[in-house]
Amino acid sequence: MTDNKNSKYSKEYKLSISNPKIFDAIKMVIAILIALAITFVILCLISKDPVNAIKTILFGPLSKKRYIGAVIESFISFAFAGLAAGVLFKAGGFNMGAEGIFIITGAVVAWIASSPITSSPILHPILCYLGAMVVGGILMIVPSFLKAKFGTNEMVVSLMSNSIYAAVTAYIVRTFIATQQRGSVSSKDYLSTARIGYLYEPLRISACFILLIVVTIILYLVMNKTKLGYQMRLAGTNPKFAEYSGVSAFKLSITTAIIAGVLCGMGSTTQLLTQTSYYTPAQSLVGIGFSGMLLSMLGKNNPIGIVIAAFFIKYLEQGTAVLYFVDNAVPSEIVSIVEGIVIMLISSQYFLRRFREKQLLKEGLEEHAE
Repeated sequence: MTDNKNSKYSKEYKLSISNPKIFDAIKMVIAILIALAITFVILCLISKDPVNAIKTILFGPLSKKRYIGAVIESFISFAFAGLAAGVLFKAGGFNMGAEGIFIITGAVVAWIASSPITSSPILHPILCYLGAMVVGGILMIVPSFLKAKFGTNEMVVSLMSNSIYAAVTAYIVRTFIATQQRGSVSSKDYLSTARIGYLYEPLRISACFILLIVVTIILYLVMNKTKLGYQMRLAGTNPKFAEYSGVSAFKLSITTAIIAGVLCGMGSTTQLLTQTSYYTPAQSLVGIGFSGMLLSMLGKNNPIGIVIAAFFIKYLEQGTAVLYFVDNAVPSEIVSIVEGIVIMLISSQYFLRRFREKQLLKEGLEEHAE
C-alpha cells in the first residue's frame, strides 16, 4: 500500500513531460519562443534594425520605471477580465457577456464617481466597486438563467446582450451624466474623492494591485480546494458525469455567473478609477471583456496562469510602444501577431502531443520492466 502511494505521489510531481503541469509549462514556453521567432522574421522585413527592435520589445519596458509602471497599472483590469472568463470556462459555460458587463458597469462607476455621495476618499471608491460588482453579478446571470430554465443558447444570448448593454450604457451616459465639455458622448469628470491613488507612484502600484493578488489567491483556493471548485472542474470536463453525480447544473451556472459578473465589475472599476478621469462608452472599456477570453485560454483557466498571461501581453504591448519611439515603421499590431500565434499553439490538441506520447510510452515500459 505504501509503495503504491509513493508511486502515485512520484508520478504526480515527476519533473517530466509526462506530468500534465510540466507539459503545459513546456508547451507555453515553446509556443512563446516560436511566436517570437516568427515576429523576428516579420521585423526583418519591416525594420531597418530587427535585432534592436526585438531587443526593445523584450527589454524596453525594463529600461525605465515609468514603463514597467505602465505595465503594472494596465494589466490589472485586463487580468480581472481573464479571471471572469476563467471562472465561466472552468465550469464548462459559454457565457461571453463579459464585454457588455464591463461597459455597463463602467456607467455605474462613472455615475457614482461623479456624484457627491460622500466626501471620504476611502468610502467613495468602495461604493464604486460595490455598485459595479452588484450590477455585474446580476446582469451576468441572465444568459445562464435563460439556458438553465428555457434551454436557450447561452453563447448567442450573451453575445447579443453585449450589444444591448452597450446601447443602454450610451443612453444612460448621454441622458443622465453627460457633459458638454467634450465632443464625444462622455460622463462628467470623477470627483477627486473617487480616484484611486498610488501606494508607490514610481511603479504606479495602487491598492488595486493588492486587490488583484488577494482575489487571485482566493479564486485559486476555491477552484482547487473547495467543493465548488470540484464541481466546476467536474462540470467543465464531463458535464454528464457531473449531472449523474448530483451536481446541480442550475445552481452551478448561476453561482459561476455571479462570480464572473462581480470580477467584471472589479475590472471596470479598477480601469476607470486608476487610468481615466471620465467615462466614454465608445472607448474606455471596449475590448477588455473579449480579451479576457483569450487570457483564459492562455492561462488554461488557472487564476495564477491568467494573471501571468495578462502581465505578459501588457508587457509586450508596452515594449512595442517603446519601440515606436525608436522605429515607427514597426506597427503596434505586432503584439496581436505574437498573441495570436501563442493562443493558436496552446489551444492546439496536437502541438507537442507526439513527444508526450513517446515519453509516456517510455516510462510505461520502464515501470513494466521493474
